Amino acid sequence: MFLICGEALFDLFGEASKGDSLSFDARIGGSPFNVAMGLARLGEEAGFFGGISKDMLGEKLVQKFRKEGVSEHFILRTDYLTTLSLVQKNDHGHPAYTFYGTEAADRMVTVEDLPEFAEPPFFIHVGSYTALVDPIATALKALIEREKKRTLISFDPNIRPTVVADMSLWRTNTEALVPHTDVIKVSDEDLALIAPGEACRDIARSWLKLGTGLVIVTKGADGASAYAPEIEVHGAGVKVNVEDTVGAGDTFQAALLAGLRQLGVTGRKELDTLDEKRMGRLLEFAIGAAAITCSRRGADLPFRQELEKEWSALK
Repeated sequence: MFLICGEALFDLFGEASKGDSLSFDARIGGSPFNVAMGLARLGEEAGFFGGISKDMLGEKLVQKFRKEGVSEHFILRTDYLTTLSLVQKNDHGHPAYTFYGTEAADRMVTVEDLPEFAEPPFFIHVGSYTALVDPIATALKALIEREKKRTLISFDPNIRPTVVADMSLWRTNTEALVPHTDVIKVSDEDLALIAPGEACRDIARSWLKLGTGLVIVTKGADGASAYAPEIEVHGAGVKVNVEDTVGAGDTFQAALLAGLRQLGVTGRKELDTLDEKRMGRLLEFAIGAAAITCSRRGADLPFRQELEKEWSALK
């Protein structure tokens, strides 16, 4: 099982309206939520660990997980409210987020709430602002520390300046997590925020030296690059009619994790033996999945049948 940890919330997309009123189209979201859903749509066994409110919106989130086939066994239901994220898109469909979530359910998870596993998950994935804001950030770090010898750890920094504006905190937190993770997926936009002026390749290589096994840098329409010790692979972007890019990075993340399992990566030994050819196929698969999401409104991630040819080609 893939265990995805972090936030589940509602994205509010502003709509044009007359007069002084504002209209919003509310869509279920949150990067970890989307990753869990994406894995389930790709036919993988996925579970979610995080705080979800008992309010109306929280119930909608849980119902969506049930519909998508994501395990709710590790979900923590609380009386705290659901985080709301206001989404504004630029002319290229790229979103900017404003979060309303102080002391919301997704943040108010403590070490005492950590799950116990009869069998360790195949991957534990953490990311976004829940890897930085307390108390949940401390809880997730404790979970990684406890389980890292038994499972693979995945991390996506997914920088959110409107949650924490101090980029030095994001960078310090990211670099503190790097030695404890096996796979890191990060966008070039995020790297530009936390390390302005530094080349993506140099940052990736520095993280490999700190101990991570694989770093993937996504570059939007320009594709993505994979870095491992002695390996560097680049995958070209796929041209699509872009509706928006909401959920594209999460789609890439889900496809990356599912693709690693399809390639037979069941532990650190297998991760270390990935060659350039298989790494290239992995990038192609994840880029293709993200392109499908970009062609649709919101985080509408693809299903396995939409990628069957690419999925079969991974092996």
